[in-house]
Amino acid sequence: MIMKKPTTLILLFLLALGATGVLQAQTTSDIAVARSDLQADRQAVVAANLPMTEAQAAAFWPVYRTYRTEMAVLGDQTQKMITAYANSYSDAAVTDAQGMALTKDYLKLLKATVELREKYVGRFSEVLPGKSVMRFYQIENKLDAMLMSAIADEIPLVD
Repeated sequence: MIMKKPTTLILLFLLALGATGVLQAQTTSDIAVARSDLQADRQAVVAANLPMTEAQAAAFWPVYRTYRTEMAVLGDQTQKMITAYANSYSDAAVTDAQGMALTKDYLKLLKATVELREKYVGRFSEVLPGKSVMRFYQIENKLDAMLMSAIADEIPLVD
């Protein structure tokens, strides 16, 4: 379990709170700053919960940064999708066509996320032992679940 240190608990809490800040941000630059802060918090949580030797860390962090850069592209797409829904929801009722388009976009993003994670399993396993790769993905899944929970709390169900 990743919550063994008080600082980790604080970081996880801030990460979850930051997610709602992303949704409530007023400008694109506000969103960019909030997402950057979230990424820094995420990296700190990974660092605090993924024991590595110096050699492993030296090899892991460049791969991790590339992975997170690619994940950020999917985050951009998710942000656009949520913004499109928010605009549709606040302006008028969401139509059936909009609902289907948003559902298909969401499923494409889920598929792309799984494909990206599969792509990086091999890369991470080149620099970390299998148990550490598994632990890394457990940490990622927990962080993503916290973010999705915070975001879901802010998104109203379609009428």
